[in-house]
Amino acid sequence: MRVDYREVGKLPSTDAITVLLLGVLILSAIRGAFLGTRRTAAGLGTMFGRLLLRVLSILAALLLAGWVSPYVRDWADRAVLSMPTGELPQWRTAGYAVLGFVSDFSLLRIGLLFLLIYPICLAILALLGRWRSSADGQPMKKKGKRRKGSAFLDRIGGAGLGLAAGAWRGLLLLALIFVIASIWPDSPLTRHAEKSPVYRYTAQNVFEPAAGELLNKKLPVLTASAAAEWDGILRQKYDVIDRNIPADIGQAAAKIAGTGGEIDRAKELYGWVGTRIQYDYDKVSDYENKGIWHEQTPRDTYDTRRGVCIDYARLYALMARSVGLQVRVVTGLGADGRGGYGPHAWNEVYIPAEERWIELDPTWAAGGDWFDRKDFADTHIKQNVL
Repeated sequence: MRVDYREVGKLPSTDAITVLLLGVLILSAIRGAFLGTRRTAAGLGTMFGRLLLRVLSILAALLLAGWVSPYVRDWADRAVLSMPTGELPQWRTAGYAVLGFVSDFSLLRIGLLFLLIYPICLAILALLGRWRSSADGQPMKKKGKRRKGSAFLDRIGGAGLGLAAGAWRGLLLLALIFVIASIWPDSPLTRHAEKSPVYRYTAQNVFEPAAGELLNKKLPVLTASAAAEWDGILRQKYDVIDRNIPADIGQAAAKIAGTGGEIDRAKELYGWVGTRIQYDYDKVSDYENKGIWHEQTPRDTYDTRRGVCIDYARLYALMARSVGLQVRVVTGLGADGRGGYGPHAWNEVYIPAEERWIELDPTWAAGGDWFDRKDFADTHIKQNVL
């Protein structure tokens, strides 16, 4: 029989999660042996006490966040509605944008409230615990010298308790990995965890039965709701920011729009944006070929006179809003002239006298009249309204 000497002395492959858990156990055992039985037992009690304190603080913070949430939403609504017109400092604009997100997205609002309330609950419960222990506690007796004969047993007992503490710490670590893997199943951590026999056994036999309905029903719904809110935040990110109307752009819009009715003002601005702004093919090329997106504000579009469809639509919305028109940005798909569709953006303006939204595409204005056309829907597929 031939012996492959390259395999002699080679350690079996071990996954990173198992190595980490073994490290936690060994270090906890060494620490327990160093501290001894009594001090390690006291440390275990403290560890469980801290865990209970944090769990109670989390529950209290969640309950309080849910209770306060409607009042915070109403306050944020009033603050956004009272946002002053005209040009604002960047920090104030960002603040109003955050208030808009707090008003519109419940999960985000509760999450932010939880982050603010949790430290307060933790501090209050910790103070109550210390007050209780100081009221009920007895003065500790002085510790006498350990006998030499019992020192070894004391170290052994401490190491055993240290192993128990290490097992508990390892279980908490696995629970954290399980939660992350449940929320982000495609993450690198999840892929590493699935290679660990220890993790797979614990997840299948401990965490999944314990999670039950939460894992199978509620967590996917919660994750989907969070994803939907995040998409909404991305779609709505320009709403408050673009309400910040620079004075010179507002004055220019008033001069361009004139003093006619809603349709007349909307059409004058449509013609100006559609003919004065040039389509930025370099920006499109950088995005399609290099994956680089050059973000720009309506201020940038107005100053450079260049942009792509979303920049046309945002500048038009800002100028229309400055002359009192109710306007919104629409994103979706636009015909590419070759029988297909591509990502596109345009605008809608509300006409109170006719009780309807008219559609217009300032990006396409240079190539034809795309203001309130009857066949507008033949070339534009609406998906989202910003």
